Amino acid sequence: MVAHLAAIWCVGCVLTAVQFQAALIALFAGGEPATAAVLFMAVPLSVALFAGVGATARPVVPLTRRARGLWVWAAGVYALGTAGMLGAVLVLHQADGLKSSVLLYPSGGVCYAVAAAFFLPGARARLAALGAAAVFAAGAAYAAWDAAQPPTVDEWLTANGVDRALLRVGDPPSGYTLRALGASGDGFGADYERTGSATLHLDVARVGHDTRRADARGCPVPFGETIHCTDDGEGRQLVAYEGGYERQELRLRRNGLVHTVTMKGSRAELTAARHILSTLGPATDADLKGLLTAPMRR
Repeated sequence: MVAHLAAIWCVGCVLTAVQFQAALIALFAGGEPATAAVLFMAVPLSVALFAGVGATARPVVPLTRRARGLWVWAAGVYALGTAGMLGAVLVLHQADGLKSSVLLYPSGGVCYAVAAAFFLPGARARLAALGAAAVFAAGAAYAAWDAAQPPTVDEWLTANGVDRALLRVGDPPSGYTLRALGASGDGFGADYERTGSATLHLDVARVGHDTRRADARGCPVPFGETIHCTDDGEGRQLVAYEGGYERQELRLRRNGLVHTVTMKGSRAELTAARHILSTLGPATDADLKGLLTAPMRR
């Protein structure tokens, strides 16, 4: 009996791999119609394959001792096993986009082996098969539920290789709300938004990350637009851009980082930008919750 189920598991692994790869090739080569055609052709071939294996199972599976029963057994094992295998595909796809497709093959083998166990004689064998199917289904359901849960901020930062030293924000000025936009190993960006006012954008990067030419004061060298740089006090530098896209940047260099607030240039916005740079500190999980709407590497 064990040897019989082991044989079904091996055949199921191979069959899962062949069907999966054939479906992928057909999908990329000819689209959904080609995929449907390949799978349609795979059904009789797969049933015939199981019928060949079932011919060796006559000592342990009475149903296979007659030709009609053999084909019923083969069709039943294929149908039940394929249903389980499709469930495994959905779970793995939701968990990691099938990047770990190698896990699919043994999982498919287990599905076919459990399906074959239903046809073993005796109530105990059927109950054991039912229990195994229930455990497998419960594990798959939990894996799908766990994969559907939104990541925590720490999980998102770790998965995206974010340098936590760059995650610095200032307190939102009166009436503004903070929304983190994105973060990586090279930089961090966030917006300060207020109804009826232009958005203020905060960018944090390492000193030297900006590859634009600059003079001795760190003022960008003009290239197609007029740029004015002035000392704004307390270590800040105000950079005004004139041209097709007029804007101002308030910069603060501190501890090897450049903190830049970009604005359109009104007096109120400049006051708000100064407030942001004067209250800089490490971002909290609440400040970074906006990152969770951005894609996360797996």
